[in-house]
Amino acid sequence: MKDVTKGLTISPSVLATPFNQEHPRLSPNHLLELVTRLCLFKAERWGRRALFYETHRDYFPRLSASRFVRRCRALEARYRALAQLIFLIPADERLVPVHAVAMRRT
Repeated sequence: MKDVTKGLTISPSVLATPFNQEHPRLSPNHLLELVTRLCLFKAERWGRRALFYETHRDYFPRLSASRFVRRCRALEARYRALAQLIFLIPADERLVPVHAVAMRRT
C-alpha cells in the first residue's frame, strides 16, 4: 500500500479543519460587483456568438440568416442593460415596504 501512495500529496481541501471557524461573509458591494461581472461576461459571450455566425455566413447560411443572430444581439443588449442597472443601484440602501398614512382634513 505504501508504494501506491508514495508520490501522492493531500490537497488542502481534504485536510481536516476545525468546525468553529466562521466563513467570511461577502459584502453587498462585492455581490453586486460579482453579478455585474457575470452579466457583462454573458453579454460578451452572446456578442461573440453572434459575431461568429455573422463572419462565417458561408459555413452556416441557415443560422446566420435566421432569427438566431438577432436574438443573440438582443440578449447581448439586455445583459449589458442589466449590468448597467445593477451597477447604478446603490448597495447601501435597503428597500422596505412603507405604509402611507393619509391625514384627514376636517
